Amino acid sequence: MEASMTIAAASQTSAIFSTLPLLALLLFVIAVFRWNRRSKAVTKRQLDQLEQQLKIIRNEILLVTTNAVPGERTVRTIGYVEALSEAEAASDWEYRLAEKQALLDLARQGLAMGANAIVGLRKSNAHYDQAGSQWRVSRVTYQGTAVVVNQKVPSAEAAA
Repeated sequence: MEASMTIAAASQTSAIFSTLPLLALLLFVIAVFRWNRRSKAVTKRQLDQLEQQLKIIRNEILLVTTNAVPGERTVRTIGYVEALSEAEAASDWEYRLAEKQALLDLARQGLAMGANAIVGLRKSNAHYDQAGSQWRVSRVTYQGTAVVVNQKVPSAEAAA
C-alpha cells in the first residue's frame, strides 16, 4: 500500500513539473505582449508631442525639398545643416519617432543659425545590427541648406 502511494505522489509531482515550462512560456508571452502595448502607448504620446512642436516651429521656418522656395527669392545662404535622430528605431512606431525627432532638430538648428527656410531637404537612414541582438536598428538623418528668403510682398490686389 505504501509503495502505491509513493508512486501516485511521484506521478502527481511529475505532472506538475511537466506543466511548469508551458506555464512559464505562457507568462513570458503575456509579459512581452503587455510590454509591447505599453511601449507603443509611450511612443505614441512622444510622437504626438513632437508633431505639436513641429507644427509650431513650421510657422517660423519653411522646410522644402526643392533647391529654392517656390515664389521666394533666396537672400542669403547660411550653410549646411544636418540632424541625426536620438532614437534608435527597431519598430515602425520608433522609426516614426526618430523621423520627427531628426526633423525637429534640423528645424531648430536652422532657426538658431538665423534661417527662415531650409531648402534641399533630404532624409537618409542608417541601418545597423545592434550588438548582441538579432534586431536591425535604424537611425534617421535629415540634411539640407539653411537659407534666408525674402518675405512675399503683398500684391495690390491682396491689399484691396
